[in-house]
Amino acid sequence: MQWVEVGAAFFLLLLAGSALLTLRLVRRAEEEYPPAGLYIDADGVRLHYLDRGQGRPVLLLHGFRGSAYDFEVSISKRLARHCRVIAFDRPGHGYSASLPDDQHSLFVEAKQLHAAALRLGLERPLLVGYSLGGAVAMAYADAYPGDVAGVITIAGHVMPYRVHLGPLAFFAKLPLIAGVLSNTLLVPVGRMLGRGILKRACYPQPVPPSYSRATVSMALRPHTFRYAPAELRQSAGELRELAQRYGSLPVPVTVITGHQDTFTGTKEARYFHERLADSTLVVVPDGGHALHATHPDVVVTAVRGAMHSASEREESPIAAVGVARGAGGSA
Repeated sequence: MQWVEVGAAFFLLLLAGSALLTLRLVRRAEEEYPPAGLYIDADGVRLHYLDRGQGRPVLLLHGFRGSAYDFEVSISKRLARHCRVIAFDRPGHGYSASLPDDQHSLFVEAKQLHAAALRLGLERPLLVGYSLGGAVAMAYADAYPGDVAGVITIAGHVMPYRVHLGPLAFFAKLPLIAGVLSNTLLVPVGRMLGRGILKRACYPQPVPPSYSRATVSMALRPHTFRYAPAELRQSAGELRELAQRYGSLPVPVTVITGHQDTFTGTKEARYFHERLADSTLVVVPDGGHALHATHPDVVVTAVRGAMHSASEREESPIAAVGVARGAGGSA
């Protein structure tokens, strides 16, 4: 019995120490990466976004457990030399409010982002989605094709997939203990594991230090840590429905993939490209998953190319004939 009491006391001390460490880490993250942008109420949800540059609007949509800062430390400033760049914290991420528990939905999120774009007066933006943000961009284009100038997916998680949640994500989704663990043990442990995940995402390139700091700091704030697994689970089912309509989507899509991507891979990217009615495939030979971080110039060039194509289509709509299905260009 004495050993039980000692063990319980040790566990409580561990939780208390972890809670203090978590509070310190979250405060440090929010001091280094504060809510430096603006807020907008979109379809009942308060969204935070960073806005810079002028010209054609380009919406940047981050991936799983990401934030607008993923782009701020990679491509936002470069893109802003050529266009207006709006990087959203998607619902439940960064400094944006979460969706209700029963609405972790690509389609609901697309509706909110579209509402935000209308309120901001953005006319036919280009949508740039990284990883799971690519699925959000495709859901947006599917629902509002006339309001989109084009889509660029960066290592897009855009095809149906099996959900494989790690042990930390498994605990984060348990309603009775998620609140306790996400504010104690999960954040410090997640920081230790997160750098390994980033190393895999950037492989075979090194992880840019600024990207590592921003991504790990923002990904492991407790509310994002709890929210993200539910989004991943529901998105998997919705992608099965969405993928059935890719072939009829009247929106040009640029598919950017890294040849050495171990998360989505070129096989999925090529399959996605071939299913689209109008697409261009860009393969980065020495690239992995986080191409916006490791190959920002490639991404910026692709976005500028999509902007130029969109302008040509708008100036000469009769000549804007879609690329034959499966015959998208490649680079």
